Formats: sequence, C-alpha cells, structure tokens
Amino acid sequence: MGTEKIDTISAEELTEEITKDFYQPDYFSKFKINGRKRRADISAVIPTYNRCPFDSDSENYKYNPLAMAITALLMQKATIKEIIIIDDASTDYTEKVVKDFTVEACATKGVEIKYFKNLKRMGSSVSRNIGAKHASAEYLFFLDDDCVPTPYLSFVSMIAIKKLEKRDSNFAVLVLPVYDRASFPRAVRKIEDLTRTFFKRENMSASLNSIPLEYTQTRGNFLNKTLQILEPIKVYQTWGHFIVDRSKYLDVGGFPDFAVWPNKAGEEQEFACKLIENAYNLYYLPDPKASSYHGAYGARLGKFTGKDWMSDLTSGNLSLVKFSEICDNGIMSGNRVDTKGYIYSRIIATFCIIYKRNTKEAINWAKRSYQDFVALNKKEWYPAYARELFTERKDREEIWHMAISNGLNLLFGAEQKRLAKLNGFIKSLKKKGQLEEHAQKNMLRFGLKKVLKKLLK
Repeated sequence: MGTEKIDTISAEELTEEITKDFYQPDYFSKFKINGRKRRADISAVIPTYNRCPFDSDSENYKYNPLAMAITALLMQKATIKEIIIIDDASTDYTEKVVKDFTVEACATKGVEIKYFKNLKRMGSSVSRNIGAKHASAEYLFFLDDDCVPTPYLSFVSMIAIKKLEKRDSNFAVLVLPVYDRASFPRAVRKIEDLTRTFFKRENMSASLNSIPLEYTQTRGNFLNKTLQILEPIKVYQTWGHFIVDRSKYLDVGGFPDFAVWPNKAGEEQEFACKLIENAYNLYYLPDPKASSYHGAYGARLGKFTGKDWMSDLTSGNLSLVKFSEICDNGIMSGNRVDTKGYIYSRIIATFCIIYKRNTKEAINWAKRSYQDFVALNKKEWYPAYARELFTERKDREEIWHMAISNGLNLLFGAEQKRLAKLNGFIKSLKKKGQLEEHAQKNMLRFGLKKVLKKLLK
C-alpha cells in the first residue's frame, strides 16, 4: 500500500490487507512447528457461568462454548501447562463437560485441568483471583468461556513476551486481540487512539481488537522479521484476554473485589490502573496469529467472517461457522446482561474508577455521560447485542441517577472502611506505645531497686 500517510482505509482496503499471508491464524503451519516439542509455562484461567447448555446426548455437546475454549487450548502448538476452570455456581452441564476433558487432557497432552466451583455466584473478578491462587505456571492467560484461541497463540505470545522482558524490566502484561465472530480484525485504529489512558477523554476502552492504521502503511512493523510477528504497542488498559506475569499479578493484588454491578464492566480497567500505578507496563500485540475468536454467546451479532481455521485443523469435525450459529441463537448467560444492566454497569464502573484517581475528571465525565446518554441518547451507549432502546428520557434519567448514586455510596462506603482501618491502626500504635512506656518504667524501677540493694549492703 505504499508509505503515504493517510487518516483511514476503506473496508475494501482492510479486506485486502488482512488477506496477506502473515495475518493468517495458521501461518506457521508451513514452518512445521507441529513436529517440535514446545512447551509454554502458562496457566489458562477461565471463569465460567452457564456456558454448557448441551448435555452429552445432544449433537451440539461438543459445541458448548466452554468445550470449544478447552478444545482450542489443548490444540496449542506450544503446549500450555494447565487449564483452570472456576465455575461460578453454574446450574447447567459445566461440571460434566470439564470432567469429560480432564483424563484425556492429561493423558494425551500432558495438560492438567483443575476445576473449582463457587457455592454461590461471586463474579468473574473474584473467580479469576481464585483461579490465579491455584495456578502454578509463571504466566497467567485470562480468557472468557466462549473464546477460541488460535492454534499458535501460546507460541507467538511467548516469543513476544521473552523479547519484551529483555527490553523492559517492568513488563507485566501482553494484551491479545479477540475478534467477535471473526478470525481477523474488522477495524483499524491509529496508534494514538490505542495508547490513550483510560480515565481521560471519555475513554471506556480502546478497541484492542483492531490493526494499527500505521501498520497497514508500512512493512517494517515486525517484532520478529523471520517469523513476521507484529510489533507490540505500549498501552494503558486491558481487556479480559491477556497474559500476565503471575508474580506481578499477585504483587498488585489481582483483580478488584469491590464491584457490585451486574457484569464485569471496569474490572480489567481497574486492574490495569493498579499495574500502572505500581510502575508496571502493558503491551498490546495486534497480531491475528495470537488472537482468539469470540463467540459472544447469546448476542445477536450475525454470521462468522473470515477463515474457518478450526474446520481445517479438525478436518471438519468442529467449525467456527457452526459455532457462530449456535452462539447467535444462544441464551443470555455468563456476564452478558440486558441493555439496562449493561449501561448501568458502564456508568457506575467508569465513574468509580476515574473518581478514585481524579475527582475533577470524574465529575466532568459524569456531566458528559449525562449529556450523551440522557440528553442525546447516543447509540454508542448501547451494546452490539441491544434488544431494546430507551426512547423515553425518564427511563434514561432513572438508569443514570441510579448508577451515579450507587457509585457515590460505594465510594463512600469504601472510604469509610479505609478510615476505620487507619484509625484502628493508629489506636493500636498508641496502645503499643503506652505498653512500651509502661514496660520501660517497670524496667527502670527494677533497675533502681537493684542499685538501691547494692548501695544498702
């Protein structure tokens, strides 16, 4: 495409771009990597809730979203160490599906599958922390229960991670692309748009499922020219699809446990902020070879687009085309909520996360969100799978006020707890100081008595 600087490219130009050989999910098949003994010290951590609706007597049993995710993880060309499933109190066939994989995974792939079930729903944030606690690998790979990783994801990711660790001693996270019902990116973004901080300029997320615009204009954007792995970009947020150094994950305390909204909105952004505040760096690898297909189970997103690499890899036994049809007709489950829940979660999560770091910006963001959602009812506030639009302003007012009010109460409650802990700490120090003073006085009295005894002899 030449090196002329442009502001965007057309859909036709993007389609032409992503047909290039090195963008293909199975690009490395010609390198015969399959025949080499490769291992990746990775623990895949998947929180799940009701993503196995089909029983074993159903022809769609193998297409249970969680089953597709596990199958793809076991097909990684650089074999991962273990798969950790945290069942968030599912009421479907989740446990049965996981058990059916457990013996085969260990016997044929040497991959251990660990299964834990919460007695009640705890949410994906807490569930992820439980999974990380039981992980034994050096790196944690977080993904959703309807994501299907490409076969060379672990291979490409580990090459990128080791390269980044040599460059940057503060490296912590490699964010990986994930494409909704597709095997390639459907959009381009300027690098400056991908690298904006979360809590500025109204940004909720940074579309980390796209190709950098600048990469479509030049051919020198390779981390590894021989393998044609694209160059990672430093970013300031994550999605729920990334690999993190486990020691640094634990160092910042993992995912937040304060969220009370109905889905996981904001969990990844809060986690990213914690990493950045502790001087750790995050990178986005915009390479389709290290991506995952996202089924978006229960969302009305339409047909699959791209290359059905799963069908090629399994000789037609499994198909991303078929899986897309099942996901499109699926029920609302997992973290997916109705439109009201989605918008409520987005407002309360964004407001709370910004407020904790920049009160003035949080107030400005609240004003902008009121204008955009309540006053103007802009479409970007609705999820892609929205089944209803709030045409009445009073309905939008109710959602916005409820989110902001609950957010303020949540922040107030958290602040009260912190103050209570601080006061308790101060009191303990004061008490300790009094005890030490009392002990010193006793020692002094004891010493004086000894001296007096000697003088009286």
